[in-house]
Amino acid sequence: MRFRLLGPVEVWDGGSVPLGGPKQRTVLAALLLNANRVVRESTLTDLTWGDRPPAGVRGQLQLYVSRLRKALNGREIAHHGGGYRITVDPAELDLAEFDSEARLARADLAAGRDPDAAKRLRAALAMWRGPALGGTCGSLAELEGPALAERRLTALEDLFEVELRLGGHQRIVSELYQAVGEEPFRERFQALLMTALHESGHTEAALRVHTEARERLSSELGLDPGRLVQDAHRRVLRNEVHEPRPAQLPADIPAFAGRRADLDRLDAAAGRPLILISGMAGVGKTTLAVHWATTMASRFPDGILHVNLRGYDPGGAGTTPAEAIRGFLEAFDVPPQSVPVTPAAQIGLYRRLVAGKRMLVLLDNARDADDVRPLLPNSAGCLAVVTSRHVLSALVVTDGAYPLPVEPLSVAESRQLLAARLGADQVAAEPSPVDEIIDRCAGLPLAMTLVATRAAVNRRFTLAAVAGELRATTDPLDALSSVDRSIDVRMVFSWSFDGLSADAATLFRLLGLHCGPAVTAPAAAAMMGVPVRRAGALFAELADANLVVEDVAGRFSMHDLLRAYAAGRQPEDPAQPLRRVFDYYLHSAYAADGLLYPHRDEVDLDPPGDGVQPETFASDRDAAAWLAAERPILLAVVDQALASGFPAHAFRLALALVTFLDRHGYWDEEVAALRQALAAARERDDPVGQSHVLRVLGTAYARLGHHDAAADLAGAALALAEQHDDRIGRARAHRDLAMLCWRGGQQSEALRHIHEVLQLSVTAGLRAGPAFALYLFACVHYLTGDRPRALEVCQAAVAAYRAIGDRIGEAVAWSGCGLINAALGRDRAAVTCHETALTLRRETGERLLVAESLVAIGDTHAAASRPGQARAAWQDAHRILDELGHPDRTHVAAKLATPETPRR
Repeated sequence: MRFRLLGPVEVWDGGSVPLGGPKQRTVLAALLLNANRVVRESTLTDLTWGDRPPAGVRGQLQLYVSRLRKALNGREIAHHGGGYRITVDPAELDLAEFDSEARLARADLAAGRDPDAAKRLRAALAMWRGPALGGTCGSLAELEGPALAERRLTALEDLFEVELRLGGHQRIVSELYQAVGEEPFRERFQALLMTALHESGHTEAALRVHTEARERLSSELGLDPGRLVQDAHRRVLRNEVHEPRPAQLPADIPAFAGRRADLDRLDAAAGRPLILISGMAGVGKTTLAVHWATTMASRFPDGILHVNLRGYDPGGAGTTPAEAIRGFLEAFDVPPQSVPVTPAAQIGLYRRLVAGKRMLVLLDNARDADDVRPLLPNSAGCLAVVTSRHVLSALVVTDGAYPLPVEPLSVAESRQLLAARLGADQVAAEPSPVDEIIDRCAGLPLAMTLVATRAAVNRRFTLAAVAGELRATTDPLDALSSVDRSIDVRMVFSWSFDGLSADAATLFRLLGLHCGPAVTAPAAAAMMGVPVRRAGALFAELADANLVVEDVAGRFSMHDLLRAYAAGRQPEDPAQPLRRVFDYYLHSAYAADGLLYPHRDEVDLDPPGDGVQPETFASDRDAAAWLAAERPILLAVVDQALASGFPAHAFRLALALVTFLDRHGYWDEEVAALRQALAAARERDDPVGQSHVLRVLGTAYARLGHHDAAADLAGAALALAEQHDDRIGRARAHRDLAMLCWRGGQQSEALRHIHEVLQLSVTAGLRAGPAFALYLFACVHYLTGDRPRALEVCQAAVAAYRAIGDRIGEAVAWSGCGLINAALGRDRAAVTCHETALTLRRETGERLLVAESLVAIGDTHAAASRPGQARAAWQDAHRILDELGHPDRTHVAAKLATPETPRR
């Protein structure tokens, strides 16, 4: 049974328990606030009825208590000397659990365990569903609510502070804005928001927060900002920032045992640049590496990086070096739009960030040396630790890795592990069964951990009975078939599996279908067709059975051997759960994309399946944050949907990701997803869809600087559209070809394509809108030599785009105005137009287009014989293009070589 006070007062026992009206609910809440203590009848009366209780109030109170006992299945609500006491286990009460997690988080903070503290605080705050004590009456909420709210706000402040120390300033900005909106006079929130904005590169916004806080305090309270806000303001003015300290190391396990010789060898090798820990599946390589890294953390003050390369993933979808590098750059808090385009440039940025630092890099589950080499740091103060099932001799021979082969635990070490899990007394009481368990488990920590879990949760089982079950099995897990002594890890896994409730067992089987590497409760809920809260409870059951691990708050993963076991127990008909989870990801991504690009074409999606609850988002920030967190999964879902016979889902999902991937510079991933979308359209025999994907794919290639390939793709899209009388597709293909021709200096061809667009827009009813039509007319006037008319029409396009709130289109139109003004010799006006476009593009986060505007500003200054200003703009553009690894950087470098020469 679960009692919930942190929001509407509720009780759950496999479902919501009816609690009656507000007064009865208030009595229960008052008792729960004082759980396991006597609450006097007079106190309950005052809290529920106030200072004017009705006649016979004592009988009414007794009636409410009686009804509560019945509703709570006989839960003890005892009468003691003029009062009542409800008996509740602290684990049943959300308030007690919140206080416990917050207390443990404070202990973590005091001990310097910031990542653990952040995880606990997130978990604690997730228990709040709204203002505490909702649905009660009388004075209870008025008297007790503020103190409860203060506990939440303090925990929230602690979370924001630790997130800032961990380099998470960008991901908490939207949360801090919300917190300041809810508590506008809470200065700690304001100071933290200023710091987060400043360290995210938004110094002007940080200063605006200070100005607004000062004005609000002055006008409403007649006060000046306090010390916290003033100190934050001074730090912003002095441009002080915290350098992010990556802290990606997974949590150490408390029951680590044995491995003394291995730990000593690791200590001795700590001065080397590279250590290779190798050994068979389940032997404990990762556990050893994480435990040792935890003990050595103080030797690496600049942080620890970690990635699971998933080299032995059952589905074969390992983590690529490019994906790993992206994760490392995120740990350094590099904004997505600052990540270079090419893998080589990304590796270069990563190595520049670790240069001169003392860091540990843990590369877990590597399959071959080629996956490892791009991730190795190049700083003398750094150490890389690699774990693999293979020896990876190439790393030893070529890269000088120190090899540490890990063997199964010795008998003595195995006893230590079982004693740590079960208690020394139980292990000592049954020595022969313990020896047999150790022998049957072949010294594999993974197997023994699951055996110990079975014995620990079933105290009526003797170890002799557990050993007998192991003895009776004969079907070893394929992944361990090379072991000389047979071990039935399937049987060991089955113990944990068979002990699950029916719903938890269903979830475990379905996790074998999920493309991984991690899954959230909402996605799992979709697979099962159950509420998200139910899925969360089932994940807790799986975690209790050591079948999943919550690596990050709300994200669950499993050992690859367990994934293989789950995959072997898939439901007979996997199509329905797959369809539901694909529905979840598709509808969630589509909703997020709609906030990022409100002016996109609407698509009629089939409604999600029964029980599927797609994500909803309050803002474009929330939408972008979800897409960023789920990006690796969403890309994998595109592949899985196509391979599983769901081409429509693959097609729609890939297109729903285009805006996010394009805006954040994930162009290689965008190209890969669009290729899958093209394959899906072909499988569906959808020529209109093929034409659309070819055109979008061409845009992605143009972003990467491959303009010839982009033109070929746009031409292929046009041919398909013409073949199948797709007028809208023809118009859009002509539009893209017009832009490519314009950029390539083929003005007559550009003009021809623009005329085609205008004609087709009328006959096809293209939803381009008046703004786009005006922009095209401006292009026509420009290309035919009527520059004054072109400027007039382009200014009208600016106004039309602004009227509908399309900042992307408005920036394009402002750029057009800049180009036309420059052609008219109005260089100051041209610069102003390009700077306006630049501001809009910075707001939307499109760094490549930011560089484009900077180049245009530099060109305009150069043409007006202002070489210093031209050079400054070109340098800013070159820096962005160089960070992105974009080929246009060579053209800008040429401009920088002779800045006094006008380059148009």
